[in-house]
Amino acid sequence: GVCVADEVQTGCGRFGRWWWGFEQQGVVPDIVTMGKPFGNGMPLAAVVCTRSISDSFAAGPEYFNTFGGNPVCAAAGLAV
Repeated sequence: GVCVADEVQTGCGRFGRWWWGFEQQGVVPDIVTMGKPFGNGMPLAAVVCTRSISDSFAAGPEYFNTFGGNPVCAAAGLAV
């Protein structure tokens, strides 16, 4: 199986003394999704995964997202 930690709501220091919510549970996820604070209010997110998960995308799909990118949000991400 694959362990996915959705840290969009709880990550980046919003979970008390833990930086990530999964740290409180003592697990090491294969995939971590995160977002919101990266763009300082602009819709910007990230996915971090293990090398084996990343390598599995070589067969496709190569690209997917939930809200697409645009130059304004990309510029905000670089500025923040």
